[in-house]
Amino acid sequence: MPKVRWIVRILVIGFLGSALILSCQTTSPQMQMSLAGPMIKGAEYAGVESCEACHPEQVKRFKLTSHFGTSVQEGEQAKGEACESCHGAGSLHVEAGGDPSKIVRYSAERCFTCHVDIRGKFQLQFHHPVPEKWMSCTDCHNPHGEDVRAWSAVSVLRPGEICFRCHKEQKGPFVFEHDPLRDGCQVCHDPHGSVFDRLLIANQTVLCIRCHWEPATNTAAGSFGGVAHGAGGGNFFIGQGEECVDHHRAPHGSNIWRTFNR
Repeated sequence: MPKVRWIVRILVIGFLGSALILSCQTTSPQMQMSLAGPMIKGAEYAGVESCEACHPEQVKRFKLTSHFGTSVQEGEQAKGEACESCHGAGSLHVEAGGDPSKIVRYSAERCFTCHVDIRGKFQLQFHHPVPEKWMSCTDCHNPHGEDVRAWSAVSVLRPGEICFRCHKEQKGPFVFEHDPLRDGCQVCHDPHGSVFDRLLIANQTVLCIRCHWEPATNTAAGSFGGVAHGAGGGNFFIGQGEECVDHHRAPHGSNIWRTFNR
């Protein structure tokens, strides 16, 4: 059974690697090129200036992001730059005085046209329910938000803050806070998808040992935090049927135990 799991993981890693290569091939330092642009039948490209006439604040913030450099590639010619690379040709929308039915609205598939590596992650067994349409990309990312950040290409709060909108019980404040919480949830979790439960970036024991790697922890006389963890005299031999969270049940933080036992 373990051998089968490793084979599955190797196949998944190969798929994600292929997706990432395809994504890189459609990207240049100067301009990201969409594989295919959305389209309203009969519409023509109107240009970002037309969008700015009615949506000045959105365009102002959007210009700060790398998404502003995207465009639709048709043959050897780039068309549908910036706003129209995601919303499609806007001439009918402009002529109709902003009729929302005359412009392409948000869809996850639209985002996946360029972000093929993220599409692959959402196909893994543990993922946020975007493919099921219970969530959308814009629940976490907003290309027009007031707090838009150039480094993120979209609107994102401080690391982890966006996660706390739903996972309020993990925010704290705690009397004893696990230090990685300050650096963001992505230190331990992949927000799009993972082969490990709880969207972890590694299995539970390996994830903990990435930081708690002290040589004395898992030796014959190992002791960590004054508690024997090793094989010689310890009751918590790591990797032998014991997961760290079997005992440290509050990995985000605790108001009772410094060692996050509960």
